[in-house]
Amino acid sequence: MPSRKGKRSKFKKVLIPVLKWASAIIPVCAFIYILYYYKQFDFVKAREEVKSDTKVLSEADSAGYVAGQSPDDIVRKIHVSKNEWHSVGGIAIHNLVIENTSAVTTKTAEIEFKYLNDMQAVVTSKIITIKTPLPAGKSTQISGLSAGYVNNSVVGCDVKVLSARM
Repeated sequence: MPSRKGKRSKFKKVLIPVLKWASAIIPVCAFIYILYYYKQFDFVKAREEVKSDTKVLSEADSAGYVAGQSPDDIVRKIHVSKNEWHSVGGIAIHNLVIENTSAVTTKTAEIEFKYLNDMQAVVTSKIITIKTPLPAGKSTQISGLSAGYVNNSVVGCDVKVLSARM
């Protein structure tokens, strides 16, 4: 009559590898099922190409023309009449007076600052957008405008209005 110990050892020899394989396979299968259930296999499908269509509804909103004037004409009528600046710890602080002689109030203006050395050569150039409204036919003072870091060789600043938005 065979002993019970022999049957148990054979059972353990078979059961332990089966449990090891099952403990490795069951979580993987469960993970794949969860991905399938929540429809997360989108990466397998080919992606559709995104197509966009742009339509201009009206030219009134475009920046092209405002009240019969082109943006270049309006920019020519906006200029900086006074530019006082000083350097504080390498940062240029400007006090500007901007005159808007056009018939349109501008919401923003892009101004280019060219910093010059003692030979009047451009050391660095910075473009800043001023979001202060500039009323039509008036001068606007802007003080405490920081234009960023400039080095110690800068002795002058040339200012030019690049663009303006209504």
